[in-house]
Formats: sequence, C-alpha cells, structure tokens
Amino acid sequence: MLEIISVAPTTVEAAEGIRIDMPCVAYVGVDDGEIVGSGGLAWGSGRCWIWLRVLKSRSEYALPLMRKTRSLLNKAVQLGEREVFTPRDAEYESSERLLTVLGFRLHDIEGGKEVWKWVH
Repeated sequence: MLEIISVAPTTVEAAEGIRIDMPCVAYVGVDDGEIVGSGGLAWGSGRCWIWLRVLKSRSEYALPLMRKTRSLLNKAVQLGEREVFTPRDAEYESSERLLTVLGFRLHDIEGGKEVWKWVH
C-alpha cells in the first residue's frame, strides 16, 4: 500500500541520485518499505513549481497521487501562490491527460520542453 510522507529534500536527493537546488517541500511515496517516487513544491526562477517523479508505477497509485497533487496545489495557494508550473514528462503518454485533469494548461515551450501552468 502506498504511503506518502514528508521528508527533507536531502532524502529525495540521496534516494534518487538527483540534486535539488531550489527551496522546496518534498515528499516520497513508499510501498512495502521501498521508495517508489517523489514529489513536492519548489521555488526558483521566480516561479512555484510542482514535481512528481515516479520510479515504480502501479495503477493503484493513481488515486493517492491525484489527491496528493491537489493537496500540494492547495498548499501553494495557502503560501500565496496564484500560479504553479510544471514541465510535462513527454516520456509518459498519459502525462498530458493527467495534467489536464488536474487543471494545468500548456503555458509555453522552454528549453525544448513543454511547461504547463495551473492558475488558482
């Protein structure tokens, strides 16, 4: 069963071998004691960003991930943000549909990647 827990950004860096160079709030998804993904809100380049990184995907993760994403968008609003941005992961065909369902719209192409925006 997927459990989503708040962690220090350094935990995400260590678990996934990535570097987080923006102030952020971070979460990991844990299933059966194993980290299966991460996500959170980050602030940089004059914007609030949301990210989701899935290391292992299962259909039963969809609903908890949607709930957590909506929760993070609400948290951004509570922190004074009116817009939240995210790059679309073109590796996943379903990412465009997921972003649309969550209320994001295509904002621009930046650095060759689609950047989507959610507006409160």
